[in-house]
Amino acid sequence: MQQAKLDVKQRDTFGKQNAKAIRRLGDVPGVLYGRKQDSVAIQINERAFKQFLRTYGENVIINMEITEGNPEPVIIKDIQRHPVEKQVLLHADFIRISLDEPVTSTVPIILDGTPVGLQEGGVVEFPLRYLTLNCLPSLMPNEITVDISDMDIGDIVYVQDIELEDDIEVSDELQRIIVSVSQPRVIVEEVVEEVEGEEGEEGAPAEDAEEERTEPELISRRRSDDEDEDAQ
Repeated sequence: MQQAKLDVKQRDTFGKQNAKAIRRLGDVPGVLYGRKQDSVAIQINERAFKQFLRTYGENVIINMEITEGNPEPVIIKDIQRHPVEKQVLLHADFIRISLDEPVTSTVPIILDGTPVGLQEGGVVEFPLRYLTLNCLPSLMPNEITVDISDMDIGDIVYVQDIELEDDIEVSDELQRIIVSVSQPRVIVEEVVEEVEGEEGEEGAPAEDAEEERTEPELISRRRSDDEDEDAQ
């Protein structure tokens, strides 16, 4: 996991009204907590924070200096975004860590390459886009790259197929599907054929047509019975 510095300022108050006022100033309200220490309310310049995320992503060790001359390692726990305007950052949670103790973090999965199955009409399905890992901060990857260029129709990559360092634990179920190349879905339309009646009327019931076909057979049998009685 990379290490980087992020400039923050401590704020004295919590609460929704205070957070709204901070956003109007162009900052993002946040909070730092963890390791049995008091929570600290902070604020970060939104433009600088967005640039930080574009450069390092969310999975990075931050050397955060709230008290001058006393930086401490923290990681991003959660970032709340506007439900519609995703580029608007509403709040950020940071948690203190120790570089000597394991941490749990979600790591994005990046697909690399174009599957050969796409040339045959296959469809790429990507249901699991993050892995939850537990390890020392120094071993935590920033992202996990999965090469899908050799995948054909019917091929599947499971969590258990991902190769990681021995000291990295995966919290997700090993049988969960990360990515697959599936057959294209085909929509079959049911065609209902209309049955024409014997007199040329469209949509005549099939039962009526059957009855009309069987009537001569009944008459034929009656005539045969009468002929047998006359012969006797």
